Amino acid sequence: MNLTFIDQSLLLATYYRGNDLQQDNWTSCCDQVVQLSLFYSGDLTAEECQSRFSQGNVSGLYQDGGELVSQVKMRYEQLIEVLRIYPHLIEGGGDFDSPADPTFTACRLTAKGLELIPEILKRFPQKPCFPNWPDRRS
Repeated sequence: MNLTFIDQSLLLATYYRGNDLQQDNWTSCCDQVVQLSLFYSGDLTAEECQSRFSQGNVSGLYQDGGELVSQVKMRYEQLIEVLRIYPHLIEGGGDFDSPADPTFTACRLTAKGLELIPEILKRFPQKPCFPNWPDRRS
């Protein structure tokens, strides 16, 4: 399997911010996954990432005109590509064909995807602290 650095950052972000495998209902999370992935790849500082998550909603997704910020749009498109190429590692909920904005879609790791996390964690040891928004995983 040839996962890129960005692919790995998306899988790790999905581990922390994605839906749980045992969840019956999908809840929106791709916006959070994309933002955390941007931190892991060095495109957001820890402070920027914390700021975007600090109010219980993810800011910094949209330009004034309502379009996705280019950095977010490109990372979301990469997430959609990972969902298509590696369905045995990550699965999605929502309309990824149109696609809907990341605030209206969800993703989660499969059991096989979860097996990769210990190795991926070695590559991305840091994680920002979210004092007002706890991680879904410890």
